[in-house]
Amino acid sequence: RPYNRAAMSRNTNRNLPKLADQSVGKAELLAGRRVVVAASAGPRLGGKQGMILAPGVTANQVRVRLDGAKTCITLHVRYVDPLTNQ
Repeated sequence: RPYNRAAMSRNTNRNLPKLADQSVGKAELLAGRRVVVAASAGPRLGGKQGMILAPGVTANQVRVRLDGAKTCITLHVRYVDPLTNQ
C-alpha cells in the first residue's frame, strides 16, 4: 500500500501546556534581535543561539537563523529567550 501523506493528520502538538502569560513580550522578539533557544525545545536545539529574521506565519512564531546554520527555522515564542548581553 503506497504512502498517503494527505491522509495523515498534521501534528499540532495539542498536548503542549497552554501558556496563560507569555514570559517574553512580543516587542522583545523583533527582527535582528539575538536569542537563545530554551532547553524545553529539546536536546538538539536547547542552548543554541541565533538571530530573529522575521515574524512567523502566526503571531506566536518567529523565524530564527541559528549561529552556523545556512537556513532558518520557525520556532514558537515559548522556545526563544532574548539574549541580555547584546
